[in-house]
Amino acid sequence: MTAPYFSVVTPAAGAGAAGRLWPALAGLLRDLHLQYEYELTQGPLTATSFVRQALRAGVRTVVGVGGDGTLNEVVNGFFLNEQAIAPDASLGVIPVGSSSDIARALGIPAGLAAADLLRDGRLASIDLGRADFMGAAEFTIRYFMNNADVGIGGRVAAAGARFKRAGGKAAFALSSVGAVLDPRPWRGTVGIDGEPPREVEAITVVVALGPYTGGGMHIAPGARMEDGLFDVVTIGAMSPQELLLNLPRVYAGTHLSHPAVRRVQAQLVRIETDGEPLVELDGEIAGAGSVEFRILPGRMRIHVSRP
Repeated sequence: MTAPYFSVVTPAAGAGAAGRLWPALAGLLRDLHLQYEYELTQGPLTATSFVRQALRAGVRTVVGVGGDGTLNEVVNGFFLNEQAIAPDASLGVIPVGSSSDIARALGIPAGLAAADLLRDGRLASIDLGRADFMGAAEFTIRYFMNNADVGIGGRVAAAGARFKRAGGKAAFALSSVGAVLDPRPWRGTVGIDGEPPREVEAITVVVALGPYTGGGMHIAPGARMEDGLFDVVTIGAMSPQELLLNLPRVYAGTHLSHPAVRRVQAQLVRIETDGEPLVELDGEIAGAGSVEFRILPGRMRIHVSRP
């Protein structure tokens, strides 16, 4: 590759909006005199493979065109065998997806307006999360940009695929109602940094870098993507009726005062589960069961707006 910019486009993102936007975006990149090459994703994890190839070939700015799921695959392409392929590489974001909570947290505008940041924005260093868990057949390491969820979030993500044509916020709201009516709490322990593990019966544990999830749910109102800390939000067992009643509070960010909700900050989180609750990263199901999360402060360079 000879162009300094490499775009990864998920045509299906945003119920096909990314594919429809790409011709106009490509023209805008040319108008901005940004030399680029690109690939269209062809299935799960193809974005990760494309990014690794591009970085090894010398690209230093990768642009993700899609939603949070696209960005999750892209950021995993920055790493190989637990090492950054190009520590000086940066990420550009063109938010066109059912869920764009990463862009929402960073103040990145939607669609074509985000392309201006590649030329006129600034580079910020944000934190990443790393998840270590047993995958389908072997030990797995995956990275995430926004948040991880052990429990109901994975079921919401799985169901949300059926409603994506309704739009991001509507899709996650519809799938959330279905999961709330059958919450399936799990038992296990949560260990925070060096503290002794605490027994929990939880519907979910959210390990958050950013404040939003699920197309705008304000799950971790105090979370900041540049502070070197996770916000860990545990939602204990509740009845379906109580969960449904409190769902609007999650969107408003006022749920932390509920007695069944606990919020702490940490750099290392170990979760041991008796069952196999789903593990979701940036809106994508990545595994199930016990998992360890650790924060990587300032590990990703990303193009954002100037103050």
